[in-house]
Amino acid sequence: MLNRIKEKYRLNTCVGVSLRQDSAGLSIRCCKVKLEKDQLEIEYTWEVDDWELIANNKYKDTPIALHLDSRQILIKETAPMDLDEERLKSIFPSYDGDRFYHGQLQGESKQWVAFVRKDYIVEMIDRFAVSGYQVIKVFIGPFVLDAILGQINSYGDAYTFDGHSIRIGAENKQWQEYRYGQEFESRFGLKIGDHPIRPQYVTAYATAFSTLMEGYFPEYGLLIPEVEEQRQSWLEKQKFNVNLLILGAVFFLLLLANTFLFSYYYQENMALGDRVSSQQNTVQDLGKLEGGIKGNEQLLTELGWNGGVSKAWLLDQIGYSIRQFTQISLAQIQVNPQSKGQGNTVIQQADQIIIKGNSPTLEMLNLWLRELKNNPWIAKVSIEEYGNSRQDETMDAFTIKINYNDKVEGN
Repeated sequence: MLNRIKEKYRLNTCVGVSLRQDSAGLSIRCCKVKLEKDQLEIEYTWEVDDWELIANNKYKDTPIALHLDSRQILIKETAPMDLDEERLKSIFPSYDGDRFYHGQLQGESKQWVAFVRKDYIVEMIDRFAVSGYQVIKVFIGPFVLDAILGQINSYGDAYTFDGHSIRIGAENKQWQEYRYGQEFESRFGLKIGDHPIRPQYVTAYATAFSTLMEGYFPEYGLLIPEVEEQRQSWLEKQKFNVNLLILGAVFFLLLLANTFLFSYYYQENMALGDRVSSQQNTVQDLGKLEGGIKGNEQLLTELGWNGGVSKAWLLDQIGYSIRQFTQISLAQIQVNPQSKGQGNTVIQQADQIIIKGNSPTLEMLNLWLRELKNNPWIAKVSIEEYGNSRQDETMDAFTIKINYNDKVEGN
């Protein structure tokens, strides 16, 4: 993951500019390249021959890599050697480290060295700065082409395009020959991978490619402190943008997680509130029923009918059995109910309990009845009535009858 993030810190876009000044005049060839998802894409190519035209271009917000190809660049071919001050002077007697930059390419059996005056480099960088561009890399000579030769379609080991003639070794891919002349033109259409490209834009593409892929190929650019400072500034800007994007993504994920957690605990809290409210209603209903039953027991005591099992114990057992079925509400409990006989006589239904209430489902009611039947003091339990009394009711009303064993010692 960290490697993927570091990859994002690289520059992701660049305009390669190949500036050619010769007897034919000024030619500024440009190629905008974008790095996206480990793929390089050529977005746009264009050519101008006037500084005012380059100043009016729309890509001023994109860093540029500059390749200089003019009569100001001197290229020398030598035998391979380690270059120091003395050897550079033996190749180019006028060389002075304070006045000249140099670049080099080691070939198979030869070496090429390019020289350019520092004041000319400063002049070109200033010209682009005045036009609104920031130069982050400078290349001289044809050496930058070495990084992209493998991408160009070729027939054999020779490359000829835009005045360059390059021959490389078949196995080691090192340069064997290099020549420059107006007569060296491509005899067939060129492609970078599968992308067709006109010959004059190949060097501009190579310049942008080497800048974006720095660290993956040999360094062909000049070490210019001011230019390196500009490059580091663009890298810091890219790093800041990536960090800002990552920070925004992290905050979004935290906010999303917080939303899910809040929603989950809010629903849990609402469900718990509903259960507490239902239990409170059941307790209140039982309290009311127990109070009414105590009054009835008092009346039965006065009538002398209160004998056998304690009615309070029976109610306590019923309340205990319904503790797990909080959605069942009780409306009325009659112990030893009375009924009218002939001549308006009152008949006492001994050893019976009639319970009326409401249940959301018949299945839940049956579960409660099974719980009741486990009590040894109950002889029989039956459902007398079940169903909605009104269409707008959400709970089903029920009436059950319990026959209990009066001989059970319940108190």
